[in-house]
Amino acid sequence: MDSQGISPGRGYYGLAVLILVAGFVLFGVTLWKGLSGMESKLQQVVAPGKTEITLAEPGDYTIFYESQSVLGSRVYSTGEDVSGLECILVSKNDNSPVELSRTSANTTYSFGGRSGKSIFDFHIDQPGVYEITSEYPQGREGAEVVLAVGRGITGDILVAIFGGMAVLFGSIAVSVAVSVVTLVKRSNAKKRLQTVGGPPPPIE
Repeated sequence: MDSQGISPGRGYYGLAVLILVAGFVLFGVTLWKGLSGMESKLQQVVAPGKTEITLAEPGDYTIFYESQSVLGSRVYSTGEDVSGLECILVSKNDNSPVELSRTSANTTYSFGGRSGKSIFDFHIDQPGVYEITSEYPQGREGAEVVLAVGRGITGDILVAIFGGMAVLFGSIAVSVAVSVVTLVKRSNAKKRLQTVGGPPPPIE
């Protein structure tokens, strides 16, 4: 109860602000945790070239082109497009090729000085060692770029984004609810005080 004897006190407005600020902080933390966890799921390779990668689980994978990247002690900044680069993926278990298809979803990410976008999707039935070969068409020169291979990245991004948004909008809803309830109750309390302390009725 505040100095005017009105309850709830104005402090609840401050509580609403704190809830809102906490929501923004948790939104940032949720996004950061979700996106930073992706780094360990992405295997980087330099293209053009030939590199062996280990795919530990069967399922769907995506190849990303990282226009901004860090690999070892080298920083790459190679523009938004990597036109003309051709990729081939082969299983080292039986030398069978793996079909690469143009990505079905335009997935992008940006974290830790790295920015990537999906370019190919593929599916494997058997885990193991695979060889990825990338090159430009014969007679054509192109920049040395970084590719990254990962599984479940799109889902991780969506979980991070929607999880963060759920926290943010939930905090906004709670903050607004606290503010509205406080406003209504204080308004009703003021009316009651005015009624009690008002002038006496006229004498007839």
